[in-house]
Amino acid sequence: MQAQREQALETLRIDLDNSNGDLTKIQDMVEKTIESTLGLVSKALGPMTAYGAELEVHNVRPQGAEPWRCEVIPRWKRSPSGSMVAYREIANGAQVKVFAIQLVLAAVVADSRTKGRVLILDELGNSLGDVNRRDVLKALSEVAEQRQVTIFGTCQDSVLSDAADYFGELIWFTHATDTDAYNQPTRVWGHDSVHERVQLTAEWLMTGRGHG
Repeated sequence: MQAQREQALETLRIDLDNSNGDLTKIQDMVEKTIESTLGLVSKALGPMTAYGAELEVHNVRPQGAEPWRCEVIPRWKRSPSGSMVAYREIANGAQVKVFAIQLVLAAVVADSRTKGRVLILDELGNSLGDVNRRDVLKALSEVAEQRQVTIFGTCQDSVLSDAADYFGELIWFTHATDTDAYNQPTRVWGHDSVHERVQLTAEWLMTGRGHG
């Protein structure tokens, strides 16, 4: 009986070692995939900034049934001679906002399967100076064309004139008074160089206008 128990325990030890080995291989593959994907984003992010940027990645493998943790810290240079600084460090508000948009665009550029996707950004270009705002809008327009994605960006009225220089269609929601339950009828300007694109959306955008 004792010999049988020892044999059974030895078999279990062998199975456990094999399982641990398989688990390590799977974790290696997961870690490699994560680092490879984020590495592409990091590579795309650097050229978008004035002085360079990167993603610092720390994988924390689970012990037992714990969740897998992947810590990603965006870092960027704020001056030509400066060192990489984590995004959490206090900085000029406009710089931080521009960097956040650049990070989003880097993720889009790094993805090889973006055609037909939609990117939605809130408060586009708001609280930015003229130069930063136009630089951001230009970058968004270029990435949208290069990667064949549709970008919807909400913005304040003050940004519309600049947005019109870089985007082919503007949709203007007007909220006249606080007592109005809904916005006024949406106004749309289509001025895309690809005229067919404006024509394709015109009928859909005008649907329901006759019921006002």
